[in-house]
Amino acid sequence: MTEAKTPAESRREARKEQRRLDIVDAALTVFARDGFALSKMDTVAEQAGISKGTLYLYFDSKEALFEGMVREKMLPTLEKLQSELVATPDASAEDMLRMQMRFFYRNVLNTERRHIMRLIMAEGPQFPHIAQFYYENVMSRGKALFKGIIEHGIRTGEFRTVEGHGLMKIAMAGGLVAALWKTIFDTFEPIDLEAYCETHIDVLLNGLKA
Repeated sequence: MTEAKTPAESRREARKEQRRLDIVDAALTVFARDGFALSKMDTVAEQAGISKGTLYLYFDSKEALFEGMVREKMLPTLEKLQSELVATPDASAEDMLRMQMRFFYRNVLNTERRHIMRLIMAEGPQFPHIAQFYYENVMSRGKALFKGIIEHGIRTGEFRTVEGHGLMKIAMAGGLVAALWKTIFDTFEPIDLEAYCETHIDVLLNGLKA
C-alpha cells in the first residue's frame, strides 16, 4: 500500500512539474526562433529563468529536451483526439474525418505546435534521430487514427477502396503546406486556416466517397 504524500511533498512535486513545463515552453520558444541546430541549452535555461545546471537535472541533452517537448506538446493532443473519436462510436466515417481534420487544424496548426512540424521539416534531414522520434511517436499515431476512420468508411460503404493510392501522405500534405504557409508566408498573404481546413476536408471527401 502506497503511503499518502504529505502536503509539503505534494507542493514540491507540483513545483517540480511546473518547472518542467516551464522548461518545455522555453525550449519551444528557443527552438522555433533559433532552430534546433543553433539552439543552445544555455539559451533555453535563460529563457526559462533557471540555471543551466538546473536544466540538466530535467533533460540531460538537447535531444532529450526536444523529445520531452514533443511528448508534452503533441502526445496529450493526440490522446485528446483519440478520446473524442472513441466517445462517438456511432458517428459516420465522414463526421469522424471532419472531426479529426478540424481538431488537427485548431489544436496543432493554429497554435505554437505548428513550429514543431516546421522544425522537423527544416532540420529532420540533418538530425534524422529527431525526425524518427517524431515519426514514431506523433505521425504514426495520427496516421493510425486516420487509417481507422478510412477503413470504417470502407466497411460501411461510405468510402470507396483506396488502398495503395498514397492517401495518408496526400492527406498529410495539405496540413504540411498550411503549417509552412502560416509560419513563413502569413505576414505577406494571411491564410484563413478555418476556411483552408474546410477546403481540405471537401477535397478528401470528394475523393473518398463511393
